Amino acid sequence: MIEVLPEEILLEVFAFYVYEVYSNEKWKTLVHVCRRWRSIVFAAPRRLNLQLICDDGTPSSKMLRVWPPLPIVVRVNGGADEIGLIVLTLLEERDRICKVEVDNGLDDELKELVGVMKVPFPALTDLCIHSLFGASLPESLLGGSAPNLRTLHLMNVAFPALPNLLSSSSGLVSLSLFDIPHSWYTSFEAMVDCLSSLTRLEYLEIGFNPYRPRPNQASRHPPPLTRTVFPVLSEISLRGVMEYLDQILAHIEAPLLNDVHIEFFDPPTFDTSRITACIGHMEIFGALDQAYVHFRDDDLNVVLSSRKGTTDGKMLKLSLRWKDSGWKLLELTQGSSHPFLESFDPCGLKAGVLPSWTKNMGNAPWSHLIRFLTATESMYLTHRLAIRIAPALKALTGAGVTEVLPVLRNVFVERLDSSRRVQNALGHFAAARQLLSGHPVDVQCWERERGKRTNRSGYWVMG
Repeated sequence: MIEVLPEEILLEVFAFYVYEVYSNEKWKTLVHVCRRWRSIVFAAPRRLNLQLICDDGTPSSKMLRVWPPLPIVVRVNGGADEIGLIVLTLLEERDRICKVEVDNGLDDELKELVGVMKVPFPALTDLCIHSLFGASLPESLLGGSAPNLRTLHLMNVAFPALPNLLSSSSGLVSLSLFDIPHSWYTSFEAMVDCLSSLTRLEYLEIGFNPYRPRPNQASRHPPPLTRTVFPVLSEISLRGVMEYLDQILAHIEAPLLNDVHIEFFDPPTFDTSRITACIGHMEIFGALDQAYVHFRDDDLNVVLSSRKGTTDGKMLKLSLRWKDSGWKLLELTQGSSHPFLESFDPCGLKAGVLPSWTKNMGNAPWSHLIRFLTATESMYLTHRLAIRIAPALKALTGAGVTEVLPVLRNVFVERLDSSRRVQNALGHFAAARQLLSGHPVDVQCWERERGKRTNRSGYWVMG
């Protein structure tokens, strides 16, 4: 009965199939069904994104003889057995190669590959190179020009000639420079100059290797009078020391920014007003009225979102990396200003694996942390944090009982321990709050449903 469908309907069905399975070569299944289907598929190579995959498991010469002259995707995984055949394909079919992906590339493999990529690849739209042990790309890569490039992802790769390549790639949509090695230091002025022509950029990631030597402390430059406008930039991820990230954001204006992720290598004295200047739509940013503070083994994340879901998924994520020397929670609230965060409601405190040194540091740092939560009405505590924060609440005396968490109404705990330490401590705090202010604090447990956490009132909590 499917034969009665017109070709345009079959093409729509084929498109759903090809894109739902997330595979570049699933179209091959369709062309083996019958002659009609084969004709429909090959008549719409762009609609169905027809590509041939060349990797160390594919006999390249045989593949090229069997199929029509379709765009070629070259994939190399670390330790590829047939790197010679892949290099041969790069040499002979460079006019058809649309994508080159190198994952965990070894030094010898990368040298062979880039050795034959010193000439233009006119059809290339995507270049992704992830080096396992660090690599450096030559100035002559792609002949110094890639006008059709839309995606450039480099990980653990030094590329001093990047500005020259980007100057010819004004159509770039996604740029990721991650784990930038210490052998390639680029000043923020040079980095901003690199980005200034990329007005079609939608995703930007700049991340330095956390183990790189810290650059000399430079004098802070004043914010620029004019910024580079990225009209369609929707997501930005920055990772490094605060001086560098501060200056990058100071030079960027992105009115459609949805997702911001900033990871610091040093204590948080970051000027958060730079973030608000970067995002032009202040009315949207002001709708982010909810925060989750999430502790992990090596960093602390503050995720800002909308409690009512009125921002179409827009969010801001700040990450503060633990110092190996033992960055103390006290630094989160002392010696730095957080005017940007004071208007939010940090309602969730979550922990993955806390650093071992936090177990014996006493109540004081946790007390300073919860003093930061001035707008919190409902607080969600994972079990790991409850056994540390509950004693800090119990230890409050006098005015501290009412001044800390002044508008708190509900505390939701992931689970209570059998020794009753958490429930006794929270009960003591709730009773003291009731006695001194007349404002009750209700303590409840989260309930689990289908792997997620929710409280008794039905408010969903990120798990």
